Amino acid sequence: MYRLLSEADRPGFALAFESMSGFLSEGRAAGLVTIENVVGAAEAIPVTVEDAEIEVVDGAGKAIGHYWFGRLELRPKNLVRTPDGSVHLEVPFPDGWPYPHAQAIWSRWRRGSILPGEWTRYPAAQHGDWLHVVQNAWFFSGKRAMRYNTGDIVIDGQGLSSEDSFYCALGEAANGPGGHFGSNLDALDDCLRSEPASTPRYPVVWHAAAESRRTLGDAFVEAVAEVFADHRIELHERESAVQ
Repeated sequence: MYRLLSEADRPGFALAFESMSGFLSEGRAAGLVTIENVVGAAEAIPVTVEDAEIEVVDGAGKAIGHYWFGRLELRPKNLVRTPDGSVHLEVPFPDGWPYPHAQAIWSRWRRGSILPGEWTRYPAAQHGDWLHVVQNAWFFSGKRAMRYNTGDIVIDGQGLSSEDSFYCALGEAANGPGGHFGSNLDALDDCLRSEPASTPRYPVVWHAAAESRRTLGDAFVEAVAEVFADHRIELHERESAVQ
């Protein structure tokens, strides 16, 4: 599921591994990351890598996501061998990503073919993790912070439980399933600003807007409307749900 590599410092260095703990997590034990079920770790030691990176790969081995890791020391003392013969690598890592459900979401993404509305199948508390994966995969694929689809942006306001869920819905409405169109107000402004001046203006239709206002708050909805207005995009609020 992952590759640990160093293109700049050590070209050709790569370790494949199955999972990790302490990296995509709310809490970390003593600042350690455990890289689990590593292939070829014992053969690679000893080695020090100054600019290690982690790639998320799909079932065919194609990279679909990326994280910066930094300094990595691969030494015998860092290796843990389990009774079943697996090899884990324990390395210091002072920072992490506060998305404890992202690893499970990446497991789904690596199978491809994200379905419309699939993010709504996850609990509300995991929508931030979904949004994180969307943004990571979007930019790693070479796409920009802009809109690629055409036509109206139609947002289904039913069931939006947080600002994260709004941006999940907006990204899909603007760029299709798994699409990105900002993760906060500044990023939304950047996406709109990145569009060529010749791009035809399109309306944003927000269904069940009253329900969204009750859940997300009038201040947030008004702030979103202001960003759209700054870019001459009309926001139409509808009371009815998307049919």
